[in-house]
Amino acid sequence: MSFRRIACCVCSIVALGGLHVSAGFAHAESGLAVADHWTPPTRQQLAEDLTAWSQITNAPSTTKQKLLTLWMEDSNTTLSLRELLDQSLEISSEGIWQQLQAFQETGVYQGPIELDPSDPDAWPPGFLVHHAKFVYGKWLAEQGFYDEALNELSEPTPDQVVDPAALLFFEAACQHYLLQKEECVGTLKQLLARSEGLPARYLALSQMMLKDIEPLETDSLDEVARLMRDIERRLDLGRAGKKVRQTEEDVVAKLDKMIEDLEKQRQQQQQQQQQAQGSGQGSQPQQDSKPGTESGPGNVDPKDMKNKGEWGNLPPKERQEALQQISNEYPSHYRRAIEEYFRKIARDPSSANN
Repeated sequence: MSFRRIACCVCSIVALGGLHVSAGFAHAESGLAVADHWTPPTRQQLAEDLTAWSQITNAPSTTKQKLLTLWMEDSNTTLSLRELLDQSLEISSEGIWQQLQAFQETGVYQGPIELDPSDPDAWPPGFLVHHAKFVYGKWLAEQGFYDEALNELSEPTPDQVVDPAALLFFEAACQHYLLQKEECVGTLKQLLARSEGLPARYLALSQMMLKDIEPLETDSLDEVARLMRDIERRLDLGRAGKKVRQTEEDVVAKLDKMIEDLEKQRQQQQQQQQQAQGSGQGSQPQQDSKPGTESGPGNVDPKDMKNKGEWGNLPPKERQEALQQISNEYPSHYRRAIEEYFRKIARDPSSANN
């Protein structure tokens, strides 16, 4: 069963309460300085780390000399710390640098940043590895590679990168999109604890993400809509593996359960109305009836028993009632999602019970 039939309605779900964080990622490199109390590493601390690394590593002497010379010559801060780290990474780890450049130029995922355990002498200083993962993680998040971005961003700690606020913000944004509720709330609270030093856009978006994800409930229509959006993202990235197929099945099962519950609720309401009408008619004189004539008012036509339980085959009137109930309780884009689901059932009736 192709989930593409359902996923096409994701376009109408983009406006849901959750933030499509990738729209706010562009050009996130500039203007992200935060207050000193975040204690990012200073230029002097990193220079000392570089000196210590050069004394214990068996890296090529030319590499060590180039790095030490770069940092000594830049003692008058002609380069920004970000630029200094970039140049240092290019000198010390050609492989990682080429990996970053390839992704920036092509937008094609280049795999995780990894160090060769069999060749520790080729490892750059630890603070440059943290810098590479931080930069790569942000770029991945900008392009919608949220799982891969989290893999990189989760390793450095805020005091190991030049922009702690950006690290936490992008990490929280990925967790928010992937519905990692507990992790996202924890990261956002850590970020907002230093709110007086945050850029205005980080502060506003972080508060919105926290307010949005805290009330999110498991198996809710809200969660289903977001899962559908994430499936569409993965399909757009060319991902159609086991994880995507399992999520597709989970979404269909959740929709099945929700609509089945709505149908049961509707039937219960009809039964209550019929009982109320029956008790009201019992207090009135019974009208005469003749044998062979049509039944009197209040009788209900028998149901087609062969379709019992196949709520996906709802008659148009009853289907409209279910959709109207959804419209009364949820935003309009949820109704469109369910309408698309009914269309899928109409095209493939057997999928209603799958």
